[in-house]
Amino acid sequence: MRLAKFLLPLMILSLSSAAVAGQFAPGLEAYVAEKHAGENLRALLVLEDQVDVEAMDLELHARKTGLAARHFRVVTALQEKAHNTQGALLADLESRVGAGIDGYKSYWLINAVLVVGDEATVREVAARTDVSVAELDLVPELIEPVAVEPAGEGSRSIGIAPGIVAVGARRVWTELGVRGEGVLIGSLDTGVDGTHPALASRWRGTHAPWQECWLDVLDTGTEFPTDEDSHGTHTTGTMTGLAPDDTIGIAPAAEWIAANAIGQPANEGFENDILDCLEFFTDPDGDPGTLDDVPDVVQNSWRVNEGFAGYVDCDSRWWDAIDACEAAGVALCWSAGNEGSDSFTIGSPADRATTVYNCFSVGATEFFDPYEIWEFSSRGPSGRTCGPEENRVKPEVVAPGVDIYSSVPGAGYVQYSGTSMAGPHVAGVMALMRSANPDVDVITIKQVLMETATDLGPAGEDNVYGHGFLDAFAAVQAVMDDTTPVGDAPRAFALLEAVPNPFNPQTTVRFTLPAAGSVSLRIYDVQGRLVRTLVDGVRPSGLNEVRWDGRDWNGRAAASGTYLVRLRSGDEFGVQSVVLVR
Repeated sequence: MRLAKFLLPLMILSLSSAAVAGQFAPGLEAYVAEKHAGENLRALLVLEDQVDVEAMDLELHARKTGLAARHFRVVTALQEKAHNTQGALLADLESRVGAGIDGYKSYWLINAVLVVGDEATVREVAARTDVSVAELDLVPELIEPVAVEPAGEGSRSIGIAPGIVAVGARRVWTELGVRGEGVLIGSLDTGVDGTHPALASRWRGTHAPWQECWLDVLDTGTEFPTDEDSHGTHTTGTMTGLAPDDTIGIAPAAEWIAANAIGQPANEGFENDILDCLEFFTDPDGDPGTLDDVPDVVQNSWRVNEGFAGYVDCDSRWWDAIDACEAAGVALCWSAGNEGSDSFTIGSPADRATTVYNCFSVGATEFFDPYEIWEFSSRGPSGRTCGPEENRVKPEVVAPGVDIYSSVPGAGYVQYSGTSMAGPHVAGVMALMRSANPDVDVITIKQVLMETATDLGPAGEDNVYGHGFLDAFAAVQAVMDDTTPVGDAPRAFALLEAVPNPFNPQTTVRFTLPAAGSVSLRIYDVQGRLVRTLVDGVRPSGLNEVRWDGRDWNGRAAASGTYLVRLRSGDEFGVQSVVLVR
C-alpha cells in the first residue's frame, strides 16, 4: 500500500478577515458594547506582516521535507518575523504603560502582541498601520464529560481497555510491532497527575529539564505535573497510560508532556494562555534545531461557542496559531463537543473547515460493534463562515467515547463518557503513526486517518460519523508502507544555491546535512576577509536555511559585489558565491 492512494485534493480557501485593518474585530466590538464602563480591555493585536504559513506548509508537504528540517525552517521563520517587525509597536506600548496600558506580551507563533488597557488607548494603538486587527482575548472552556462512572474498589486489572481493541491498536502492537516508541504526546488540558502509576515513568521530565515538559499557566509555581481537575489525567491515560494489569493507552510506549490552560478562571495577567501553550508545544526548549522535545501530537478538549460574550460564528482567533503549530510538525486533534444530537453543534475551533484537514475533529461512539454514535456527540455541518461548503461536513472521524476506563488523580481509575474520551483515541493513533514513520507530516496523517476509517451511517462522509470509525491498524500500516524517499532528507552533505542570487536586501543560504552536527557558515569577500559568521554551532539533519541580510559582523551594510559563502561540517567543506546588488 502506498500513501499516494490516500492523497486527497488540496482544497484551500483564503478567507479575508471581516475586520478592517487596524480596527477592532467584530467579536471585540460586540464585547465592548456590552462590557461595564471603565472596565479594562484585553485584546490581541495581530500585526499586518505575517509569515505565509499555509504556503510554507504546502511546499514542505509537496517536497516531503523531513520533520527536523521542517521544524527548523518554520520556527525560525516565525521567530524572525516577530523579531523584525514588532519593535515599533512594542516601543509604543512601553511608552504608554501607566498611561492607558497596564501591560503587554509579545508572541511569535503568530506575529501578535497581547495588551491590557483602557478601551480608548487600546483602540488608538490598534489603529496603527502595522496592526491588522485587534481580537478579543477569550478563555476557552473544557469540554466536560457528560457521564462519570466510578470504577469501584477492586475493579482494576482491566487488562487492555476495550476501546484499544475496538480501534485495532492491539493489532498494531502485536502484528506491526509498534507501541509508540520514540514518540512524544502533548496534553493541553487541565493538567496531568504526574505521580499516577499509569503515567509517572513516561513523563519526559524524568530525564529532561522540567521547563521543557510542564507548563503551568496557573502560576502556582509547580515544577511537576499536577491536575486540579481530573480530565487531563484521564485523556492522557487513554493516549499513553500503562500500569501493571492496566493497559489503558493507545500508545503505551510513548512519553508525554503537558500544560494546564483549560478549566481555569479567567487569567488576570498579561498572557493569552492558549497562545502560551501552543508556543510551548511548538518549541518547548526554545531551540528550533532540536526535535526530541517537540510533541508529535497534542490532544485538545476545549472550545468556545455562542455562549461566550464576543463570540462570532466560526471564531477564527486561534486559526493562525493552529496552522503554525501544525506546520512545525505537531498534529493537533480536537474533540467535537458534547452538545449533540442537533446539527451545527460543534464549537470553535473544531468547527473550522477552511481545508479538508483543519480542524481535525472527533465524534464519540460506543466501544462495541456496531459503534453507534453517542447521543450527546456534537454534529456538523460547520457554519457558513467556517469554510467552503464542500469542507463543512463534520466531524472528520469517530472513535470510542462511552464508558472509557482511564486514569484519574490519586492512582484511581474511572469511566468517563464524552468526545473528550474519543479524541484521545485518535491522538494515540496519530502517535502510533509517527512511531512507525517519524517523518510523516501532519497533512498526511490526517489524510490517512480519513481514508482508512470504516464508513458508518449513510454511505460516504456525513455529519454524524464523518469519514467513519477509526482504524488504527490500517492507518499505521499505510504510513509504514510508504517507501517514497523524503525529499529533503539528504544522503550527503551539500551547500545549495542561495535564493535569490543576486540579491537585495537579503538572501537565504541553504545546506543539507545527513545527520545533526556542528556547522560553521561564514561570509567572506573576494579578498578572503571575514565579513559575517552566520552559523557556528549544531544544526539538525535535513535541509537548513539561514538568511543573510547583506550586513557585516558590525551591522553595517556591505558594499555591492561578489561574496563567498563557506560551509564546513567536520571534514566536509563547500563554497558558493552570492552577488549583492545595492
